[in-house]
Amino acid sequence: MIRKTFLSLACSMSFLSPPQVLAQQKDVPPVVLSGLQVYKAEGAAAAVKAWLVNSPVGDDAALISNTTAALKRIQATYGTLIGHDILQSSPLGSRGARNYVILLFERGPLYAYFDTYRTSKGWIVTGFLFNGKPDEILPRSLFEGNLR
Repeated sequence: MIRKTFLSLACSMSFLSPPQVLAQQKDVPPVVLSGLQVYKAEGAAAAVKAWLVNSPVGDDAALISNTTAALKRIQATYGTLIGHDILQSSPLGSRGARNYVILLFERGPLYAYFDTYRTSKGWIVTGFLFNGKPDEILPRSLFEGNLR
């Protein structure tokens, strides 16, 4: 009986995420979330375009091409995008935010941040960065208490 209870508890706990992963998606601007959904459904090129809608860098053909090519190289190594984890949305002043995300591929994670800005017409992405190394993207505070 005790063994069954422990196993049941262990199984149910395996579905719980650390507090950082439980960041509310409502705190993340819709433009970031819609780009993630588009990525999963339509691929890297469509996601980059979705992230850059109304962005001041949205017409930068080199940025779009280079980012799309880099994401396609990641897919060649890690496989198909299967989901994402929202880690944290950190305010940057009264109208900006940096949003930390893990893109989950079949064979590994890609860490990212999206800098966003709230205009009178809604949120836009003003910059982003992707890297396979979490230390290059995530703030140290996300590691505290999780390193063992």
